[in-house]
Amino acid sequence: MMVKYFSQYSLVNTVDDDNEKLSGDAARFGAEPRPESRTLRLWLTHGILVCTSVLFFTLWMRTPSTYLHNDIPSIYSPANIAIEPVIVRFNGTLNFPSIYRGPPSPEIDAAWNRVSRNVAPSRMTREEMLKAGTTDLLSKVRYPDKIGGGYMASLESAHQLHCVNLLRKASWLEYYEPTDISFQNTPEIVRLHLDHCIEMIRQNIMCNADVTMITWYWVQGHAVSYPNFNTRHRCRNYEKIMDWSVEHAIHIDESEVTRFEDTVDLPKHQRVTS
Repeated sequence: MMVKYFSQYSLVNTVDDDNEKLSGDAARFGAEPRPESRTLRLWLTHGILVCTSVLFFTLWMRTPSTYLHNDIPSIYSPANIAIEPVIVRFNGTLNFPSIYRGPPSPEIDAAWNRVSRNVAPSRMTREEMLKAGTTDLLSKVRYPDKIGGGYMASLESAHQLHCVNLLRKASWLEYYEPTDISFQNTPEIVRLHLDHCIEMIRQNIMCNADVTMITWYWVQGHAVSYPNFNTRHRCRNYEKIMDWSVEHAIHIDESEVTRFEDTVDLPKHQRVTS
């Protein structure tokens, strides 16, 4: 629409300029401009402006849209259908009360378990695996044919939250170390697990680099300025994604998940502790 308005404005100005120029030439030579010449100029001007408008419109259509770029995942997932954008104002206040923070308690553990690990894996078909770019299917864990086959899969978001939760627990080690299975291994394995989680979170933050601007303020009673972390963000509705995960969860006894005869083991150096 902006191009159209610009074109209309330009057309009026161009016609006026042409009229002034023609009037000046006519006065100079003492004759009126020929009607054919004026019509030709108008058609040429109109044609140039139409072509220019089409060109600008084409360039505008080909410009990558931030809205679409953020909304259309580049990697296929059957859970893409559950993506629902929402506007959320983060609360970055230092003492903000949250069910996810504070001294360890059964209530806080339940809140974290709900969003990070209490959902069973789901299923991906062979076609979905190939659509997602996966080719090493023989190394994947497959469900028994009696329950429909397919490949075991879980959401990356749940794993990322598991990693954040592990770091939270590590900050309250005196509470979790005696009972939590994550800390019942050798110190070397526990350290490896923590470093793995830090690295996964680092990669995810850099992959989804948030360009929301944090503004700074002068605060009464303080000599230095402070950032305001209570910013609005365009997020994905996590509850809806969790609903999808629960709906598509495959509940099966661990003993029923066995190797197929044609299974090819993944090389040991590619295995990641999680």
